[in-house]
Amino acid sequence: MFTEERRNIILDILKRKGKVTVQELVERFNVSSVTIRKDLEFLESNGSIVRTHGGAILADHSKSEWNFLKKIHQKEAEKKRIAKKIVSLIEDGDTVILDSSSTNYYVTYELRHADFSSITVVTNNVFIAGKLIEQGIEVIVLGGVVRENSLSLVGPWALRFLEEINVDKAFLGTTGFSIEKGFMTPSIVEADVKRAMIKSASKVYVVTDSTKFHRSAFASFAMPEEIDGVITDIGIPEEFEKFLIEKGVEVYKV
Repeated sequence: MFTEERRNIILDILKRKGKVTVQELVERFNVSSVTIRKDLEFLESNGSIVRTHGGAILADHSKSEWNFLKKIHQKEAEKKRIAKKIVSLIEDGDTVILDSSSTNYYVTYELRHADFSSITVVTNNVFIAGKLIEQGIEVIVLGGVVRENSLSLVGPWALRFLEEINVDKAFLGTTGFSIEKGFMTPSIVEADVKRAMIKSASKVYVVTDSTKFHRSAFASFAMPEEIDGVITDIGIPEEFEKFLIEKGVEVYKV
């Protein structure tokens, strides 16, 4: 069983029972207590649980927060590597956009280890904003209506604000990609915000694990010619990598 799968099952157990002991999990998964404690440390670090003496309890989250946290745990290792690359592209003094991508959530943790004297982050995700504020990073949060599934702010107020600003770099997630339709997201209002983010940024990077290159979604928000780079993992299909490079997109594989 993969680490990501085990941690998702631990969360499911906690959702049903509310609490669990290390010993119960050791017996359930047939792994060492050290492995389980590492799992619990990780789940606590992203706000999913609270560790107790000998076990853990479920953190107090709303349904919408759980939807976002569930996305965070998918392709966890790949997202962490992508997040490290994102931070390596940020320069001291930059103003950057981090959209509501679950990959960008991991950027908040990588920034803890970065040596920046001053950066400003613009985001439309309330969960990401909270994590950045905890670290003392200057955060600008877009206005708008909060979407339950993604905890992202969308709508006319968000678009109006983005029209008035200029940022150095934007890092945007995607739900799917095709040669014909480009980068896609399930929501029209999310697509509108992503397009506005692209217009406000000097450089634009799409950040995604490689499984998204096999998927489609409802609304397109960018063609390859509109972005500067794609940050993904080594599993990106060769045909898509070649196509992006031919379109002048720099592909970072981590």
